[in-house]
Amino acid sequence: MSSQGIFKDKVNIVIVGVGGQGLITFGRVLGEACIRRGIDIRIAETHGMSQRGGAVEVFVRIGYGVRAPLVSPGQADYVVATEVLEALRGVRYLKKCGWILISDIILPPPLAKNVPLPEDIITALKKLPINVIQVPADAIARKVGDVRTMNMAMLGGLVAFIESLLPIEVVAEVIENMLGYINKEAFLMGYEEVKNKKSDNTSTNNKICLDK
Repeated sequence: MSSQGIFKDKVNIVIVGVGGQGLITFGRVLGEACIRRGIDIRIAETHGMSQRGGAVEVFVRIGYGVRAPLVSPGQADYVVATEVLEALRGVRYLKKCGWILISDIILPPPLAKNVPLPEDIITALKKLPINVIQVPADAIARKVGDVRTMNMAMLGGLVAFIESLLPIEVVAEVIENMLGYINKEAFLMGYEEVKNKKSDNTSTNNKICLDK
C-alpha cells in the first residue's frame, strides 16, 4: 500500500469489540479507501475466540510513511468500541484528550455476573481526560433494516473525524461496492450523528481538552 506522499499526518486508531461484529470488515474498508487515496495504511488484528464472541482488537495506522502496524497504549488518536463493555478495555490505548466512539450495544460474556450498566460505563469514562461520543449504531442498523450494518455506522462516526484524509464520498463508494447500498446508508447515518454531536461541543468532557 504505497503512498504518493499526499498526506504527512499520521492517525492511530484502535477498534475494539467482540467476534461477529464485523471489525475485520471495518479494517478492510479503511484499507481499500486508503489505497484509492494513495495513503499508507498498516492494519493488525488480535483476537481470541472471535467466532464465539471473544474480544477482538484491530489496530490501524494511517498516514505518510507509517510502518509498524501496532498502536501502543496511550498512543491512539481514536478508539472505536463496537460494544460498550469493550470500551473499558480499549480506553487504555487512547491518548490524553483523544476521542472514544462507543456504540449502544452491550454483549456481556456468557455467565458474567455484576455487569455494569451502559450508562454507568459512559459516566465513568467521562470522568477521564478524554472525549466521549456514543453512537446509536444499533438503532441505526435497525432503522436501515439489517443489524449487521452496525459496524458501518461506527465507521461513519470515525470518518466524521478523519474526512480530511478519507473524504466521506470515497469511503461511501468503497462500502457500496464491497457491501451494498444498505451498509452505505448506515455509514452515512453514523457520519451525520457524530458530525452533529462533535460540532456542538457537547462531547468534550474535560476542560483541559477544550483547546485540543
